[in-house]
Amino acid sequence: MDLEQRTFQFIKKNKLISPRGLVLIGVSGGADSMALLYVLSNLRHDLGVHIQAVHFNHRLRTQADSDEAFVGRWCKKLNVPLTVGRREGGKVSRLSEDDARQLRFDFFAKTARSLKAQSVALAHTRNDLAETVLMRLMRGTGLYGLRAILPRRSIEGIIFVRPLLELSRIDIEKYLKIKKVPFRTDATNHQLLYERNKVRHQLLPLMARKFNPRIINALSDLAATAGEDYEFLSAYAQKFYDKNVIVAKNKVKIDLTPIKRQHPAIVRLLLRQMVEVLTNDPASLSFEHIHALEGLVSQDGPGALDLPFSIKAVRDKKSLELFCLSAIPLI
Repeated sequence: MDLEQRTFQFIKKNKLISPRGLVLIGVSGGADSMALLYVLSNLRHDLGVHIQAVHFNHRLRTQADSDEAFVGRWCKKLNVPLTVGRREGGKVSRLSEDDARQLRFDFFAKTARSLKAQSVALAHTRNDLAETVLMRLMRGTGLYGLRAILPRRSIEGIIFVRPLLELSRIDIEKYLKIKKVPFRTDATNHQLLYERNKVRHQLLPLMARKFNPRIINALSDLAATAGEDYEFLSAYAQKFYDKNVIVAKNKVKIDLTPIKRQHPAIVRLLLRQMVEVLTNDPASLSFEHIHALEGLVSQDGPGALDLPFSIKAVRDKKSLELFCLSAIPLI
């Protein structure tokens, strides 16, 4: 089965793209995103969708404008409309990974809403998945974090899909060579200032050389297993949550009597679900914060705890209440 058919089957298996409507494709000009653009341009009729590329120019590197022009030429060649966004403001020498990602996300989300797109397709691969799993393991994580990069995820009401997630970087490079599709190389991807680059160029090659040549597959399989386990436990916790949690504006409350009889894994999920009501992000608290909340639940007598995102946890004899001091509106 060739790469395009593998991608098509992965899309169908994971229900990533539905017939009809518009799918945006994030295209930086790098190898992975050019492969995604080329594959989806060839599959658009089989999938029954319209496609449109989106490119964000961070205006950081000297070749940023030529990258934008390169993407524009290839979109024109493939008959794919293109929307370009550019970072506003003055010249800066560097952006953090988080800041760069947030700027790009904001542009993709804004464009998706304005065009009423069904989803935004991103070019993450099996290698990206393995790198993310390893980074989260080093920081400390649970099942939620081990899922790493999901094939489909809703963020702030926008559906993001990753059709290439089952493919390796080697698969991508072979495909581009066969199809004679060029790509741009971002020099910053080799700078060891960033954690991901250190993992990609130093740690993973060392692990493959010294310990397990199939380390990429091993870490990716771990993410898939963790995702299935999390999905099962989360479904059970959701039923308990729906029955026992009271939600009001900027406030969520649970009776401690039934929660104390639950397994610690379910308690953690319940606490994350309570936090998600206030922040719209189940990953907004670290393991240490959730552990502190567990301590508040299990202790005897009243107590209180200050958490990130202006959240305060207060327990009395019978209940635990979380509320947001900054009065973030429920989404």
